[in-house]
Amino acid sequence: MAYTNSPLVDYTNLSPNHSGLRTHSIDRITPHCVVGQLSAESICGCFTSTSRQASCNYGIGKDGRVSLCVEEKNRSWCSSSAANDQRAITIECALSLIHISEPTRRTPISYAVFCLKKKKNEM
Repeated sequence: MAYTNSPLVDYTNLSPNHSGLRTHSIDRITPHCVVGQLSAESICGCFTSTSRQASCNYGIGKDGRVSLCVEEKNRSWCSSSAANDQRAITIECALSLIHISEPTRRTPISYAVFCLKKKKNEM
C-alpha cells in the first residue's frame, strides 16, 4: 500500500520515535489530547527526544495548524496500543483542561474527510 502524508501539513519535524514501516494497512484515526494550548511546532517538539518514547503522526495546534511528526508509512507510539498504532493515523490535539479550540476541532474532521476520499479513490 502506498502511503501519502496529509496535504494539510503546515510544519514538519520528524520524530525518531516510531517502529518503522507499518505491518497493517491504515483503517482508523485515533485522536489523542495533549494537555496544553500548544502550537503545531510545539507538539512535534514534544517528540524529538528519544527519552520521551512517544510520538504521533500529526499534531494539531491550538490555532488548527497541522504538524507532521511521524510519516504515515511508519507506526507512531501514541495510543499505548501497538496493535492500534499499527493501523491508525494518530493525531495529538492541543487542549486545555476545559477547552478545545474551534480550529483544533475542525482540523481532524477535515483530515478524516481527506482520508475517506483517498480510500474511496484507491478502491
